[in-house]
Amino acid sequence: MRKNLIIVIALAVLVAGGVLFWNSARKERKITVRGKPRVIEEHITIPDTQAVNEADARLLEQGAVAVPLVPKSEEEKVIIPQAELTLKEGYALAADAARQWDSDALPVFVKSLGTVTLEGKSSSWQAMFSSSGKKNIGYEVILQGKNIVSKKEIASEASGAAIPQNWKDLEEIIRELQQHPLYQDASITAASFHLNPDNKKWYYGILTSKGASTIAVE
Repeated sequence: MRKNLIIVIALAVLVAGGVLFWNSARKERKITVRGKPRVIEEHITIPDTQAVNEADARLLEQGAVAVPLVPKSEEEKVIIPQAELTLKEGYALAADAARQWDSDALPVFVKSLGTVTLEGKSSSWQAMFSSSGKKNIGYEVILQGKNIVSKKEIASEASGAAIPQNWKDLEEIIRELQQHPLYQDASITAASFHLNPDNKKWYYGILTSKGASTIAVE
């Protein structure tokens, strides 16, 4: 009888331990379950640009969403399905169209019209070009997704210049900001790549919740 009682107690301890382990494992699963990134459907209205001056290159339109530069969780990450082209990819597509307008076309700026993702992509880009053979006239190309949705001549006195061969895509610039202590809690809201008319050098313009940051092409 005593031996049977010991066996029953031992079984009870094993069962209780198993229940505790199962509850513990279940709690652990709850702790480690992560949320999903925010998926934002973005549809940008094509701007009705009438004229551009050199200062417009540094004016940035904020995207619909402020994207955390250093997401602390899955929930802080942002996905924009329409953001398909990087800065360089958008420029390349726009430049092809501008050369059809004028074979001597030179870029003045490229800037985001939509939200900028951490991969350096945007759902919409605006690119401006100039030509020495066309006085007071510029050429604007608007891209949405992977497509050109608008291209036209507009009034412009801004002058462009050739882009340095060593320029980086926007994702590399964003990664540099992510390493900086100032931007650990910051969000990115817009970006540009523009020519400074004073020194004829190219700069990245990054608009963040901590203010605007200008980074020169080395």
